Amino acid sequence: MSINHPDLAAREVRAFLRACVAAGWLAYRQLRYQPIALFLAAAQQWTVVGVWFFVARFLSVGANQDVLTYGGNYVAYVVVGVLLNQVSLAALDGPFQTISDAFWDKRLETYRLARYGIWANIIGRLGWNVLFATLMQGLALCAVLAFGGIQMHAGINLILVVVTYVLLIAANAGVGLAGASLFFLLEVKAGQDPITWAYRFLVQLVSGLFVPLTLLPGWLGAVGRLIPQTYGLAAMRSLLLTGVGWSAPALSGSLLGLFVATMITLIVGSAMLVVALREAERRGGIGVVV
Repeated sequence: MSINHPDLAAREVRAFLRACVAAGWLAYRQLRYQPIALFLAAAQQWTVVGVWFFVARFLSVGANQDVLTYGGNYVAYVVVGVLLNQVSLAALDGPFQTISDAFWDKRLETYRLARYGIWANIIGRLGWNVLFATLMQGLALCAVLAFGGIQMHAGINLILVVVTYVLLIAANAGVGLAGASLFFLLEVKAGQDPITWAYRFLVQLVSGLFVPLTLLPGWLGAVGRLIPQTYGLAAMRSLLLTGVGWSAPALSGSLLGLFVATMITLIVGSAMLVVALREAERRGGIGVVV
């Protein structure tokens, strides 16, 4: 009997997705069985938003005029940025943390021998991290909207919001994959890899996360245009705070920039991790310290 190649490919995809779900489920169970860790993880997510909410309120009188493009409410400007950035960080840190945990727990070689092991583990755990962060930031957003005195625009295009959200998460995951490759290429076995460290720093400084891009020196603004976060934050703020549609030049430009940046980071990050795994195997195994 001949094998239908499309059916075989579909089965492969389903099997890989099941492996990803299993990895994410294991990550969830580990956190669920440690209630203190679960509480601390949630508290960390909410604390960052709370701190910047009050900082933004303190600065809002003088800063509202600098964010007129996004509705003229600096508190809302900062809150949207911080909420989105917290979820982005979950995607950014996920690949390196997953590989590091598996390495030090002596499970990395086992994952390597499994059919979908390493990649399913990375994607599955990353998916859980993003889902958890999304839930926590969603609750924080509800609290801010209910008690913080800010509002979203009434005419939000939910489809474009979801597209922007997915693209930005994917872009950060791509940067995270590139950072995870340094676990093997540069033997960064502890702490934080240089790529995600530098990216975090640039996001805080030049993406418009806290300070509108119009207030930055020209050369810093140019650097900011090289990172996905700049485009993602601008697009999401436009959608949520001003209710613009695809026809708005500012939004279409931001989404196009975000899409291009996402494709680049995913392709480069995936390629770097593949090369890193092959290099580690060549030098004696991915579970070996060189």
